[in-house]
Amino acid sequence: MVFARTKMVLEDKCFEEDPGTVEIRFVGPGITKLYRKMYELMLTVFSVPPAETQETRYEWGTAKEKHKFRVRWWLHKDLDVFSYLYIRFDLNGEGNDEKGNAWIVVKGWLRTEYPQDTVWQRSIFYEMIRTFWHRIFYRQKREEYSEECRHVMILYEKEIKAFMEKLREGKAEEPERLPPV
Repeated sequence: MVFARTKMVLEDKCFEEDPGTVEIRFVGPGITKLYRKMYELMLTVFSVPPAETQETRYEWGTAKEKHKFRVRWWLHKDLDVFSYLYIRFDLNGEGNDEKGNAWIVVKGWLRTEYPQDTVWQRSIFYEMIRTFWHRIFYRQKREEYSEECRHVMILYEKEIKAFMEKLREGKAEEPERLPPV
């Protein structure tokens, strides 16, 4: 991420067609194990340290042996000096270890930021050079980053679905203990 007071931001969804999200619905046992597994897979699939994730919503209630929960994480992964992935993970559900339902939504963006703090960076000559450089050289790199974003989101989806299948079969182990935050 570029640290600047003023910056130009280019933002694209990782998936160009609508809805542009990965959605997974699950009905079955062991939904309370999804929280830890989702977080663990976020770190491993996207290859980021825990400091690059932020949990912005955590609502977990228990009523009559039934859990009802809503959780949201944001993941930030730097790709180079100008570009990074910004991914949102939502987990909503209710139930217990015997039966429940959950809904997972993953939405990703590729962002590129160009600083515009100095007089030179705001000049028309700089903008012409930056535009030329972006169109000739960096556009291809952004396309590669978009492809990488789609790839890791689909890989994350496959890993979550494999874990859900293990939950249905009763073969899922408790996810490893989360790293300290």
